Amino acid sequence: MKNKTKVENQKLFSDFTNQSWFREGDNIKIGKDFSKIMSGESQTLEVKEILEGEQYQTWKIVITKDDKIHLLKTSRELK
Repeated sequence: MKNKTKVENQKLFSDFTNQSWFREGDNIKIGKDFSKIMSGESQTLEVKEILEGEQYQTWKIVITKDDKIHLLKTSRELK
């Protein structure tokens, strides 16, 4: 069994690849599905920057204004 050691400059990200999401202005709303998002059972990310893959645009890396990093799957985007 490996010991879990924290690397000093290690950055962590939140994995929202199994959540539905949509963009609303400069914010992104994330929830289990569309009905949950519309009923207010969602999380709102205040977007600072969005990174997309160069060749394959399967995921989006979202950096929020509080400098947290989140991973979203493009196929889960509600349009």
